[in-house]
This record gives sequence, C-alpha cells and structure tokens, in this order.
Amino acid sequence: MSVCPNCGAYTNGAKFCESCGAPLPVEQFAQPVQQAQGIPVQPQPAQPVEPQPVYQQPAYQQPVYQQPVPVQPVYQQPVYNQAYQMPGSYNPVQKKSTNGACIAGFILGLVGLFTFGLTSLVGFIVSTIGVIIAFAKKQKGKVLGIIGLVLSLLLCVGWILFIANADKISAWLDANGEGSSFEEWLFEDSYDGKIEIISETDWIRKDNGSYLVFGADDQFTYYADYRVLDNNYNSGTYEICFGYEAMDIIESRYSKYGITADDICDEIENERGIDGVAQFMVLVLHNDGLWINGENTVDVKWDTVYMGYYDADRNVMDLRNPENNMEYTFIPYSNFDKSSIVMPDLNPTETNAFGEDYWGDNVVGVVKLYEGDWTESDETDAMDYSYLEMLQMYNADTETRIQLSVISGEYDPSLAEEMAEEFQVAMEEFDYYVSEVEEISLGGYTAYEVSAQYDDGKYLTVWYFVDGDLAMHYITAEYYESDIAAYEMVRDTYVYEQN
Repeated sequence: MSVCPNCGAYTNGAKFCESCGAPLPVEQFAQPVQQAQGIPVQPQPAQPVEPQPVYQQPAYQQPVYQQPVPVQPVYQQPVYNQAYQMPGSYNPVQKKSTNGACIAGFILGLVGLFTFGLTSLVGFIVSTIGVIIAFAKKQKGKVLGIIGLVLSLLLCVGWILFIANADKISAWLDANGEGSSFEEWLFEDSYDGKIEIISETDWIRKDNGSYLVFGADDQFTYYADYRVLDNNYNSGTYEICFGYEAMDIIESRYSKYGITADDICDEIENERGIDGVAQFMVLVLHNDGLWINGENTVDVKWDTVYMGYYDADRNVMDLRNPENNMEYTFIPYSNFDKSSIVMPDLNPTETNAFGEDYWGDNVVGVVKLYEGDWTESDETDAMDYSYLEMLQMYNADTETRIQLSVISGEYDPSLAEEMAEEFQVAMEEFDYYVSEVEEISLGGYTAYEVSAQYDDGKYLTVWYFVDGDLAMHYITAEYYESDIAAYEMVRDTYVYEQN
C-alpha cells in the first residue's frame, strides 16, 4: 500500500489518491510494508516528496537483501569439487609416488648378496637410473635405491678383485686346506662329466701311435702300437682328477718332480687364464704289468704321471710327463688319421741278423756278445720308465746283465745329458760311489755315460742318447770288475741303425 503525500490517505496501489484525487508518485508505489510498521506520516501538503528517502531507500536495497538466490548457486556449485579431482590440476595435498626402479635396484642388490654377486651389475645399473629419476621427479624410494646401488657396487668391485687375484686366492685356499673343497663344490658336476667322457674314450698318442684304452673298474691297457694288441703293452689301474685336487697330487704325492701348486697356478695364469683351473688335470697310470710275448716281464708296480689340460670343446688331452718334461697330445681313436704318422716296421731285425753273436733288434739296437754264456732275461728294471721296448741278456756265470731299451715318447737331444745327471744324483743319495757324467760316442750317436758301484762291489754303467726319431735309448750293464769285458762289449760293439 501507498500513502498519499497530499492528504496522508492510504491507497491500494492506485495512481491517484482515492480521497483527494491527487497523483501518487511512482517511486513510492508498492511500499506499504514500511508504512505498516508504524512510520508516522506527515499530512502537511506543503512537505516535498524528496525529503522522504527513508521510504524509497529500501526499494533500492531490497533486491540484494531479500533475493540471495543468485549468489547461493554460485557458492554451492559442484564445479569447485570437480576441479579438485581433475587430473593434472594443481593439488597441494596430493601424495608422492614411489620410484619402481629404486625398489627393483634394492632387491637386485639384496639378491646379489646371496648369489655371489650374479645380479650385481644389473642391480647397479637399475639403482643408478632409479635414484636419478627419483631426485628429478621428487619421488619416494631414493633411500632404497641408494642402498641397492651401494650393495651392487661393492659386489661388482668384489668380483673384479677376485678375478684379478684368482691365483693368489686359490693358492691361499689351498695352503689353508680350503682350496680343494671350495673348488670341488664349484666345479664338481663339471669334473664328473669330464672324467666320464675321458674314461669312455679310447685314446691315441698323436706323435707315436701308442694306444690307451680305459676299461671297467678303473683298469687300463696301454699298447705301444695301436696295430698290435697282443704284445708289448702295459696294464694296471688309472686315476684322473682335476683342479686343485690334481695340483695337490703333483705337489704332495709326486714331490720328487719339484712342482708346487704355486708353480702350476703361475703356469695357468700365463697360459690359460682363469678357466685353466677347471681344465687342469692329472692322469696317473698305476702300472702293474709289462707284457711281452704274452708274459708279464715285471713283478713290481710303478706310476706313469701325466699333467696338463683337457680341452672339452676339442675333446683333446694336452699332457706333459714331468719325468722327462716331454709334451704329448692324446686324441680320440675315432678321430685318428693313420696316415698322419709313420709307424715303425712291424717285423724288426731278428737277433744275430748283424752277424755271429750279435743280439738285439732294429728298435733298441744290437750288441756283439763275444764272451760268456748268455740267455734272455725278464728281470724287473729298477728305473721308473715306460718303455717302448726292452730286451735283457744275462750271464749266470759272472752275474752280468745287459739291457737294451727305448723309453716311450719323443725327447729333445739335450735331455739325454739331463737324465744321466739325474741318475748320478739318485745313486749319490744311496751313498754309492758315482763317476762323473762323460760324453762319448756310442753306436754313432752322442751318448752320456755314468757309472756307480754298489756296496758289494758290483758296477752299474748306464748310457743315454737320443736318436734321429727323437727316441730316448737307455742302455745298462751290471758287472763285477772281473767281467769288465761286458762293459767293453757294450761300449765298443753297440750298433743302432736308423729305420
């Protein structure tokens, strides 16, 4: 309702006052609320409309005060919450992610501790990448990554030091009784497999055609000639071992050769590298028979030792006999080219073929026995040699014995003098009288002679020489001074003709 400014009468929304007919102001239309609250009305007609702002002012403020609806939707709109959840928007309370490479590197480093560092290299690389990314993106997991990096780095350095000092570590372990057990644990399956392959293979010595056959119950037969399997062969048991166990056998059991485990380790380092330990082998032939014409001509046992390397890829044994320091290559019989070597005549010269009273053959040479009553003998030879052929004659009246023999293998000519000197030293160890080593001509060859005298006065004179085929001849004469003619017969009549 409105109030007429002229007469003060109340009107009900009309444009003119119903009491006095005066026009009502537009701006005061629709303001009955304030008047209904008891605001005094000035009936004076002369009072101007303008001094009544109190009645008009609420009309100006009323839309803002009474209509909060336009503001309220803006405040309650879900748009703010949608922006909070939008990917990629700024979020001050968002959680930091953990770097997966750091975790993986830590696990690899930890696993490396229990696998001898097998995962250390990969762990080092993964940890390094993870730590770099974690710092760049401010991710979690940096501590784990650093731990994995340090563990992997230490294991890698350990492997480098181990490889660089493998021979020294091996020697130390061996000296403290741990080398064999550690090495056996590391290579046990490999060694068993190699020994099985070697034992199941028949072998030919490449330089002379000798034939080595391994049988059941660790038995062996070693034929001087692969073409002759019923004569001139050795028999006995064999032993094969690898690695540090093989080194220990050479150093302790066969100390007479003066070869130590350290010497072998140095050789392996210079020639084979770290893999050489697993390739190093020893083959021992425990001889108990030397069979000539169907009979065992010895009643003692002796060992023939070979040391060297087994190449599993080629299936070849490259061995050396420490007795004479000669090297031999054994190959499978199935791979042997029979035309690759020239074998000796299977029909050697018969005894006395050189003339009356001559004895021997074209393998060991011949001697003219022009004095005494001589018979063939099969007495055991005291030397620990493996013979290609050995012949003996004995004079029972004077107790004189002469032996002509050829030692198996090929020899450098200089070794003849060395073997004569070794014989000299061996006799001195028994406190026998021993002569000096003398260089002479025997049968047209340069030979080395040395004599010893037993306690009973009997003499033993030996000669060593190497022929044109690099075969080592070993000739002996045992005699008393009363039968000095036996010594002279060998020295003056010995003949060897090259095939």
